[in-house]
Amino acid sequence: MRRIPTMASLIALLLLLASARSFSQTNPEQKRAIQMHATRARQALEEKKPDLAVREFQAILALDPENVEARGNLGVVAFVQGKYAEASQHFRQALVLKPSLWKVQAMLGLCEKNLGETASAQARMRQAFPHLHDVKLQTLVGMSLVEFSYQKGDMEAALAPLRALQQSDPTNVDVSYATYRIYSDLAAQARDRIALLGPDSARMHQVLAQHFVNEGNIKAAIEQYREALHIDPRLSGAHFELGEAILQDSLNMESQENARKEFEAALEQNSIDEKSECWLGTIAFLEGNSNEAFRRYTHALEVNPYDATAQLGIAKVQISLGQKDQALEHLREAIRIDPTSSSAHYRLSQLYRQMDRTADADREAAIFKSLRESQDRVRAQFYKAHADSKILDSEIPQ
Repeated sequence: MRRIPTMASLIALLLLLASARSFSQTNPEQKRAIQMHATRARQALEEKKPDLAVREFQAILALDPENVEARGNLGVVAFVQGKYAEASQHFRQALVLKPSLWKVQAMLGLCEKNLGETASAQARMRQAFPHLHDVKLQTLVGMSLVEFSYQKGDMEAALAPLRALQQSDPTNVDVSYATYRIYSDLAAQARDRIALLGPDSARMHQVLAQHFVNEGNIKAAIEQYREALHIDPRLSGAHFELGEAILQDSLNMESQENARKEFEAALEQNSIDEKSECWLGTIAFLEGNSNEAFRRYTHALEVNPYDATAQLGIAKVQISLGQKDQALEHLREAIRIDPTSSSAHYRLSQLYRQMDRTADADREAAIFKSLRESQDRVRAQFYKAHADSKILDSEIPQ
């Protein structure tokens, strides 16, 4: 789970530490000399010559022993060189000059972590983390806090910095993986507790059904869902999940009717279940009942305006009725809500082509192709990992 920063990424961070030291107590000649050495240091760092940069920062300190920026930069250069004890000395001296430097506090915490001073490192980084605005440092510190909590088995504490990082660094694969790993562990713990507390309970059968769905064994999943509902006919979530499994197993008319009953049962338990409304809309659309499909999708949007599936569903109905302009708005909204929806990009590409907007159609087709290729790669890896399982390659239309 740990990500080791590169020299380049931390040297880029280096120059952002702090320019807090004013030159009010230095004469003009000293100021010019300091600025000259600072420029040379930056140039040396850009050329990846850290030793030369160190000499320039030391020259600044010879002129101005209280220059916080130079002291902090010396600390970061030492840090990226793996000289953690030396780096921590520079950071501590910088903090004596200005205790409110949160970036320096965070870097000192990282040094302490590498020196084995775990308690101090964790406390220091936890205090600094909310005040960090540089994404690279925030991610480095946040992932360190995740690592501390994960090693102690405190999954809830590990999730706190991850939630912040998902907002500030949403494209970071390591952040997403750490989130996946922790939620997977929490799910496994909960599953084990269910098995211990109720090995023959409806919930245990529901857990087994979800496991079989993940394995691609849909028929076994359906059996487990039905057993769960036999034990508890009002088991929350089970009717909806069974309906999805039935459609994933087959899209024939009998399956559609059986799935419809499950989604209607789910709505009887929860009248604001927009996901069930969307599936009922899909079934109506497959049956050619545009009015019923539109009604279902519209109600789903009334419950949750941010449901991309409902937006896409309404667009499908409108396209079938020739209402291209209205469909265009719903497709755009579906993509705004979920930019990774390959189905929405595909349908938008087709709609643009019908509207003779070739450039827009080609752009959306390219996005669709990229998303689908990525999804296919993931699916191929999944199949390879579960080669001994019978995995169905069916796709429910969206």
